[in-house]
Amino acid sequence: MGYKKILIPLDGSESAELALPYSRKLADEQSTLVLFSVCPEDELRLCRLNSAYLGLQADVLRAAGYQAVSHTEPGNLAERIKDYVAKEAVDLIVVCRQGHSDLSKEEKVLQNLVTERCSLFLVKPGSGQPKLTKILLPLDGSIVSENAVPHVIRLAQITKAEVLLLSVNGYPEIPSDRPPAAKPSWEEYALILMKEVREQAREYLGRVAADCQKAGVTTKTTVVFGGIAESIVRVAEEHKADAIAMATHARTGIDRWVYGSVAAAVSSATTLPMLLVRETER
Repeated sequence: MGYKKILIPLDGSESAELALPYSRKLADEQSTLVLFSVCPEDELRLCRLNSAYLGLQADVLRAAGYQAVSHTEPGNLAERIKDYVAKEAVDLIVVCRQGHSDLSKEEKVLQNLVTERCSLFLVKPGSGQPKLTKILLPLDGSIVSENAVPHVIRLAQITKAEVLLLSVNGYPEIPSDRPPAAKPSWEEYALILMKEVREQAREYLGRVAADCQKAGVTTKTTVVFGGIAESIVRVAEEHKADAIAMATHARTGIDRWVYGSVAAAVSSATTLPMLLVRETER
């Protein structure tokens, strides 16, 4: 099942237009591309200019065989997008992060656009030509993180991409009450623990991979140890992933990832596009 409505915020800049090639790639014959702009309340002339600009961009898309409409209104960008998404049942926003802006502030604004029904495909300056042949999906074993799986399956079905499922685990820490002379040695015991964790993670990822494969999506798995955000970025580079998918927020206990902060850290450390999803915990 493809995306019915894809919203692309545009402001006339070349960087914002980097979202357009990805939008084309994510659209099918049932999709409507909504070109969206917002201007200040007291700048009606700018609204008219924006409307004309979006109209030209929509004409280009329609000439290429896509369904496209344009929409311009005054107000605050984030507020107007959220209102439009709710009213018009938009199910995907494709937006390019502005490289010159305050990243911490912009990341918060962008992540706040993600709703339970609408995902965000975040394009980065420097992403290059649109290519979606491999999608990296980190999972931590929680129900909330698994809520990203259907979104990734949907994206993979549209783009014919392979999905790489990733489990990141911390290294064992020496218990404070463990005597130095205990046998086996701490090094040996740590290796035993890591082997157990690796086997459990592989079994878990294997179950998720089976669900993906039932949906016709080619899936592989990998298990690594290290820091969460750094490991995600490293694995994406090593396996030549074209995009990273993550939940933006989870409340799952102290042994689980705080996805909002991890997603922000990953987003700041990579130029790869990211699919950001949000679901309520069941």
